[in-house]
Amino acid sequence: MFRSVRVSGVLAVIATIAVFCSSAFAQPLNQLQLPARPSGAMTGTQFKDYVLNMSRDNREIAIYREVTKGNVPDFIRTLKPVTITASGHTATFYVVPEYMSIGSDADYFRMPMTPILAQWVADFAKCSLPTRKMVDNIYPAATCKLAPSPIAPSAAMITVPVFWDHNVTVQGQRDGNAAVLGSLVGGDKKDVVISPQLVTYLDFGRVAIYGWHQLNGVPIQPLYFGHESTYADYSHGIRLVNRRMTYDGNTVNIDDLLTNTAAASILNDEASNFTTSAPPRYIVPAPPGVLPFTDNFPSTGRQVTGWLDRFQTPTIGAFSPTSPGGDGYVLTVKDPSGGIDTTRLGDSTDADYFVQTDIYCEYRPALAADGFERVGIFARDDGNGLFCGQNGAGTIKGNNFCLTWDSKDGRVQCINTVNGVPTDLLPSQQFQASSGWRRMRIEAIGSQITFKLDGTTLLSVSNSSHPTGQFGIGFQEQFTTNSNLKGTRADNFSAARLSGAAVKDWALY
Repeated sequence: MFRSVRVSGVLAVIATIAVFCSSAFAQPLNQLQLPARPSGAMTGTQFKDYVLNMSRDNREIAIYREVTKGNVPDFIRTLKPVTITASGHTATFYVVPEYMSIGSDADYFRMPMTPILAQWVADFAKCSLPTRKMVDNIYPAATCKLAPSPIAPSAAMITVPVFWDHNVTVQGQRDGNAAVLGSLVGGDKKDVVISPQLVTYLDFGRVAIYGWHQLNGVPIQPLYFGHESTYADYSHGIRLVNRRMTYDGNTVNIDDLLTNTAAASILNDEASNFTTSAPPRYIVPAPPGVLPFTDNFPSTGRQVTGWLDRFQTPTIGAFSPTSPGGDGYVLTVKDPSGGIDTTRLGDSTDADYFVQTDIYCEYRPALAADGFERVGIFARDDGNGLFCGQNGAGTIKGNNFCLTWDSKDGRVQCINTVNGVPTDLLPSQQFQASSGWRRMRIEAIGSQITFKLDGTTLLSVSNSSHPTGQFGIGFQEQFTTNSNLKGTRADNFSAARLSGAAVKDWALY
């Protein structure tokens, strides 16, 4: 809805500023929207060791995966209000109290990021990056002001060892300050900021940096565009700002405010304005695939980027009968030459999640003498993508949990695959001896693994064989005559974290 607000003392309707009723949002403005920190997540020190020798690109993917899992300190989740009053108007925005970090309250790593990664993180958390003017207002609001600690310039300033050395220095300063954990901190890093001037660079290919205020309030770093958008050094910090803020007491979207020429000056002091062509963000490629995922396999192709196909590329085609709620198109996973094939998603560190899909089970007992095919899903795969078996040479072996169905007799199995050897965990054999769509689901939380078929729990067991891993759709063929194989026909795929605190998805954004 829209409400009237005052602009330059004259009552006007700013139709481009979306003003929301507070009841439309369950979450308060001062809460960072990320999953709860997982049990056993890496500390800052452990994450430093994990990324120490990674390339920049792999390091940034690792950072993104940790943030989207919720591996950030708890104190960072409570945002701090910063209020600006100008020309009779008042704006209050909400910022993380410290630069974005990986780890726990007791051991965290302030993580420099390229603007590409910073924008990915901001988008995931329903946040923005600050403008220069916002940074200038954050610093005086900080109740914990630290003196900047520059490191002599060198080629190593873009490496993890220097990132960590600076983190240790800043942490020493922070530990020596009496302000309680969660206080708004300023002075420890420069900010990666947004600027309307970014549009003047080819493909928005620069990073805008500003700040690093000294104790006298004067910033060391003027607004600067000298580095490419793939650059990050030890001095760069990422300060997230909730997209929702208040303007004259009304809750608005920060992007709408920044692109409104009549009101934007309360947050932007640059000569140029943000517009549709110069948006208040970095223009970046799609982020790497991370949970949650949903893919309905429409006729136009897979919706999720990042599927990893083991041998052959799965196909999408029309199929009857239609899956529950489906559009008549399905994904088919198979290797026409026979054997095992899979397609999978996720990361080797993914631990607590569910994977679910509808799979068509075609009961064909008449072909039992020639063999059968096994269809299903898997979780916590070691990255080999070998479903519940191994390759023909026996050199690549599956390691995962699988839920499967066999075409010859309808046998359903809850499988633990270890080094290519599948073991049915069910205490007695179970069968679903008919054709039809079946919804398969595996839930993994810690060592507790739960297998469900059509909403009914088949088995819930404690098993620590595979603590983490990828997930996906699998196929295994054991026919003598390869022309008999049909493949795994799948639809309505989904996977999401099971951490006990899901991120709310606000449709109004």
